[in-house]
Amino acid sequence: MIRNLIEAVLRYRVATIAATLASVAFGTWAWIDIRKEAYSDIADTQVRLIAKFPGKAAVEVEERVTLPIERVLNAIPKVAVRRSRTINGLVVFQFVFEDGTDDYFARMRLLERVRDADIPAEVEPALGPMSSPVGEIFRYVVESKANHTSMELRTIQDWVIMPKMLQIPGIADVVTFGGLPKQFHVVTTPDKLIRYKLTINDVIDAIQKNNLNTGGNLLLQGEQGFPIRSLGAIRDPKHIENIVVKTVNGVPVFIRDLGSVEVSHPIPSGVLGYTVQNDQEGLIDVDSSVQGLVAIRRWGDPNQMGERIRAKVKEINENYLPDGVQMRTTYDRTDLVNYTLRTIGKTLIEGVVVVSLVLIFFIGSVKASMVVVATIPFAMLFAFLLMNLTGIPASLLSLGAIDFGIIVDGAVVIVDNISRKYKEAKEAKKYSGLSYPEIETVTIESAKEVGTEIFFSISIIIFAYLPIFTFQRIEGKLFSPMAFTLAFAILGSMIIALTLIPVLMTYLYRSKLETKGRDSLEWQNPIFLKIRDLYSAFLSVRLIDPKTVVVFAAVLVLGIGSVSYFKLGTEFLPELDEGSINIRCFFPVGVSLRTSEKYVPIIRSSVLKHEQIASVLSQLGRNDEGTDPYGPNRLEILIELKDYSSWKEKISKAELLHRIKKDLQETLPGVGFIFSQPILDNVTESVTGSVSDLAILINGEDLNSLRSLGKEILSVVSEIQGATESGIEQEGDQAQLTIEIDRKQSARYGINTSEILDTMEAAIGGKEVGVLYDGSKRFEIIVRYTNDYRSSIDSVHALLVTGPGGARIPLSELAKIEFKDGPTIIQRQDGKRQISVRTNVRGRDQGSFVAEAREKVAEKIKIPEGIDIHWGGQFENLNRAVQRLRFVIPLTLVAIFLILYVMFKRPRMVLLAMSGIPISISGGLLALLLRGMNFSVSAGVGFISLFGISTMTGVLFISRLLHMISENRAKDLRASVIEAAVIQLRPRIMTILLALLGLIPATIASGIGSDVQRPLATVIVGGLSLELLVTLVYIPCLFYLSEKGGKD
Repeated sequence: MIRNLIEAVLRYRVATIAATLASVAFGTWAWIDIRKEAYSDIADTQVRLIAKFPGKAAVEVEERVTLPIERVLNAIPKVAVRRSRTINGLVVFQFVFEDGTDDYFARMRLLERVRDADIPAEVEPALGPMSSPVGEIFRYVVESKANHTSMELRTIQDWVIMPKMLQIPGIADVVTFGGLPKQFHVVTTPDKLIRYKLTINDVIDAIQKNNLNTGGNLLLQGEQGFPIRSLGAIRDPKHIENIVVKTVNGVPVFIRDLGSVEVSHPIPSGVLGYTVQNDQEGLIDVDSSVQGLVAIRRWGDPNQMGERIRAKVKEINENYLPDGVQMRTTYDRTDLVNYTLRTIGKTLIEGVVVVSLVLIFFIGSVKASMVVVATIPFAMLFAFLLMNLTGIPASLLSLGAIDFGIIVDGAVVIVDNISRKYKEAKEAKKYSGLSYPEIETVTIESAKEVGTEIFFSISIIIFAYLPIFTFQRIEGKLFSPMAFTLAFAILGSMIIALTLIPVLMTYLYRSKLETKGRDSLEWQNPIFLKIRDLYSAFLSVRLIDPKTVVVFAAVLVLGIGSVSYFKLGTEFLPELDEGSINIRCFFPVGVSLRTSEKYVPIIRSSVLKHEQIASVLSQLGRNDEGTDPYGPNRLEILIELKDYSSWKEKISKAELLHRIKKDLQETLPGVGFIFSQPILDNVTESVTGSVSDLAILINGEDLNSLRSLGKEILSVVSEIQGATESGIEQEGDQAQLTIEIDRKQSARYGINTSEILDTMEAAIGGKEVGVLYDGSKRFEIIVRYTNDYRSSIDSVHALLVTGPGGARIPLSELAKIEFKDGPTIIQRQDGKRQISVRTNVRGRDQGSFVAEAREKVAEKIKIPEGIDIHWGGQFENLNRAVQRLRFVIPLTLVAIFLILYVMFKRPRMVLLAMSGIPISISGGLLALLLRGMNFSVSAGVGFISLFGISTMTGVLFISRLLHMISENRAKDLRASVIEAAVIQLRPRIMTILLALLGLIPATIASGIGSDVQRPLATVIVGGLSLELLVTLVYIPCLFYLSEKGGKD
């Protein structure tokens, strides 16, 4: 089949070139159209369910909302993990579905089941946006240069900006953080209510009955029908003031007689501030502002969405905002995407240059070298086409590890063989020149000679990636795109090598071949000629005692393997640099938002004093939508860094982090800090429920027992070398004012419990009774007492509840009022309460840290009955990937063996072709050790790549040697081995050296997005370097021993 293909493309050269140009056009279109992103979406299908129960403590929310919803949602199919986090007034459920579950299926199942939950009528569960942990791509703040208040900025965000932003196609949600939502508060006092013999519930009823529109169908007048509208909705604060609550002797009692209507706001749940410093504007520091966080739908194109968002922001700034108000971008994922693509592009260009120089050095012909290099754009455009058709995005993970040296290997072999055959053909005719039919015949025969070898070798390289295709969950989403992309590119290069390359060679060499004379077809590099002669002499000597070489190789493999087993650490992935920093700060439990807010400017100024910082954005507490269920003691800091090239002091990001951490700990010694990055933070939390490297999840029912055990485990783990930023994820209990109704006493007064609770809710917390309509805007109407009657413990004791006869009874006589400790946050997973001990790992590998932690916890702590512990974190992903590799890699090697058996028909030859694999693996392990890197999934992918590349070089040598022996071109076996090794020296060196040097830029790259490339590239470079030094002698010696000892 391969031979017939080569004959066909040379018979129809014009058609071959036309088909290639057509594929180039399609590939170019595919690159323009393909989705481009920095990092792939690696999270499983997830759905969030948010339920608000305002004013209720965490325990109350758990009992009346969390547990009923949890019970009905246990029947949802394909759920892998069920989590919930309950805080005061809010519960957020997180359902992680099995890999491959359709997003719409998951959301539909939740909506169907949650309707059956037995929860209070005022609780309306809602699904979170259909985004993902990496869906947050844009942030902006609404800032004013005209002294607009925080409430005015929030109103602009809610009713002007957000509706416009949500109109952008592909947007999942815009989450508002900070600012003061506008409300209208009807504020009264118990004294005035008593004077008119009214209760606060009478005021609520009056407002609710006087705030609605109705219709009267149609009024028919002759041939026309007029819709009837009765307008009673509240559209002005004066409408509220003029509502009649009751009449006394024919005199109406209005709302205005009982209190006042004020423009106010709810108790803030979060405060946003930011500090920006640049050369154009100087220092801008705002302590209270409004932020919009834009999330795109899952599988959206971040680059395309970024363009749409920026265009909409520009439109809103120019046309819709009041004077002095503007939207300022504080975070744009497109910057990371572009920076990452530039890093990839720089690395790939460097790889192309290195490949070109190596080819010219060895081949000696610029023309032939350019033919080989031309394989690269053709192969990449072919890959882009298949990526676009299969939905694989162009990202760091799909493009970052492409090795152009591997891509051109097939072209190198076929060009080298055709060049050599051209030279031999011209020498055979004594330099009299060749006719075109003769040139075509030589080309066909030389291409046929290596065509089968190229097909099998490249097929093996592609097949070697089978283990990566079997990866699951996170590791699968991380590395499958890379494996598919490289397989597509290698497949494209094979097609080009077997079709276009022979055609181009006939065009390029035709004039020289047809011309008479001794003009060399190519420049012979004297350095390579010297290397070839030395190699021939050295191999001749080694073949006298080939066992020594084989034993040396075996000892080398065993030695490096033994050292690596004891010295090499393990981790899931090296941390991916996003060009920004995310800090989570933990103030002491029970601290109010107002108290925490005082320290936020201090933190921002402490961070901004470093010249590498461009901006600092602070989020204290949570947003109003409840997507982040945190209390007022939680602070999140987003730090945007300047471009690394502009840093005056050339320090590493790790050093910058160390300095920031030291400054913050010295400035605020009682505050805990966790350092991460925005995307990494979101992804880690979504996968493990914690933002740290390691989370020890303690599950049970009694929170006190769980917390006590958590403290014991924390004391052990925090003392282990490498532990940093350790703590318990869920804060301890906080003092809460509990009002326990005395049912006997309330019955004595004839007062129902509901009457007491309704009075408490409205008077102290405030009760929403309707909305005020202002054009397209809607503002809540709240009824409550003035601050004097609800802001102290004494005022709560004195709160009056009206009995059946109009008697006013203090709340203290109807209930027991006292401070008690209670939980502020309740985490649940799979039907049990949960406490998690978290820690980051620095200065050592995660694998050994977890192993030591497990051992010490098991040794020092006894786990009580009814409590179970689960160790979660990134090492889980590593373990899952390693277990998968242990099963799949042996199968892959067997499959490669069978493929080679089809080619060679001799098991001994198959094993000889694969004998370079242990050498290359040893080289990869040695490279990791020398660079101080840990074994990670990224490094594992590098080792998988070595299977195919190492086997390819063995296949080329063994097939060439068997071909020469069959033609009896040498007198004996030893001479045949030497001659075949010398002939194959150039293509073997080139294939290994190109694959090796093509990745050297990736091994030393340091820009944003290069982190995941380095271990992979290091393994391949190290493995191929050792293989180049050893197997050029080792495989010929092993072949000689094998054939000399007997035949199959």
